[in-house]
This record gives sequence, C-alpha cells and structure tokens, in this order.
Amino acid sequence: MEWISSHPQLIFFILLAIAVLLSRIPLLGKYFRSINTLVHEAGHAFATLILSGEIIAVNLFADTSGSTVTKAKNKFSQALISLAGYPVSALTGWLCLFLLYKGYYLYILFILTSIALIIMILSLKNMYGLFWAGTFVVLNLLLIYFNNHTVIYIFAAFYALVIFTDAIISSFILLVLAIKQPKKAGDATNLQKITKIPAAVWALLLLAFTLFISWISVLNYFPSIKTLI
Repeated sequence: MEWISSHPQLIFFILLAIAVLLSRIPLLGKYFRSINTLVHEAGHAFATLILSGEIIAVNLFADTSGSTVTKAKNKFSQALISLAGYPVSALTGWLCLFLLYKGYYLYILFILTSIALIIMILSLKNMYGLFWAGTFVVLNLLLIYFNNHTVIYIFAAFYALVIFTDAIISSFILLVLAIKQPKKAGDATNLQKITKIPAAVWALLLLAFTLFISWISVLNYFPSIKTLI
C-alpha cells in the first residue's frame, strides 16, 4: 500500500489500461462497465424530470446495455431527453477526473452512489438492474466506511476512468450502428424518428461532443507521462 500511495501517477495509467481492456473480461468487465450505463440512463432520467416529463422505467441489463422509458410533453422535450445520455456520460467522466485531479476522491464515490440510489428508488425496474445497483451501492458504502485513503483513490480513479473510456467507446459503437443498422442505433434512432435527421448525423454529433470533452479532460487532468520517467 505504501508503494501504491507513493506512485499515484503510475497507478493512474495502470488503471487506465485496465479500463480500456475491461470489455474483454466477461463477467467482471461487464459489471464495472455498467457504471457508465448507469450514468447514461440517469442522464435520460434526470433530463425527463427537468423537462417535467414522466419516468416509466429504467432498466440495466447484464450485457451493459440499458433503457429508459419516458413520457414527454412534446417532440422538443423528447429530443432533449434522447440527446441527454451520451453528453451526460462524457461530462460525468470530465467531472470525476476533475475531482480526482483536485484530490476529492470521496466525492466521486458519493456522487456515483447517490446516482445509483436515486435511480433505484425512482424507477429501476428489472431484477438485474436492482441487483447491480444494490451491490454497487454496498461496495461504495463499505469503501466510505473503512476510509482507507489508498483504496478509495484506486476505486475512485478506476470509476472515473471506466466512465471516461466507456463514454468514448460507446460513442464510436453508436456511430458504427447508426451507419450500418440505423434502425438499431438506440438514442440516434430515437432522434431520427423525432427530428427526421439521419441517425448517423446524430451519432456523429454525439461522438464529436464526447471526444471534445474527453480531450479537455486529457489536457487538464491526466498526469504527465514525464512523471513516470
């Protein structure tokens, strides 16, 4: 633990590599990648509340996909709700990396735990989603309770980097789907139905926004590679 606490920059890049490779790990990878799914679906849910819509159900699935079923007053509100998921993921990744950079590791755990609790209470319906959110909340509460600075840093950095990397990867996947299977491209398909603008255009815009926010995060909050030398 002493070596880990004295080499935070190296640990950061090790955790970044693990986060990138996480999708290749069948069970554990999908469990932790669901953090970004939670944030994404929470984006839709919170946008619905802000726009005075109705949340019918939020579902998180074992394959890391999710769905948020909502009712909105008009097409403009529907479009904003459909648009919210990917930008909220990208911005949450930015926020977590900012907090990590400032040393506010506990805040990351509090924010993600609060999101999970709110979604559980508000509208989480399916059994896997409830199981995942429940275990995620318990894990974070245990981390907070035992209050080991090094362990909290590792988990906080890992969560931040999972959201950061998965926001980018999922945006690229959305673009591929929007080009090859525009009727199965999730949020981009919904936006196409509402606005009549092709799904690929929406997917490209969402990817561009995610890459822009991610680039700002890298420039401002990633440790310098020179610190490893």
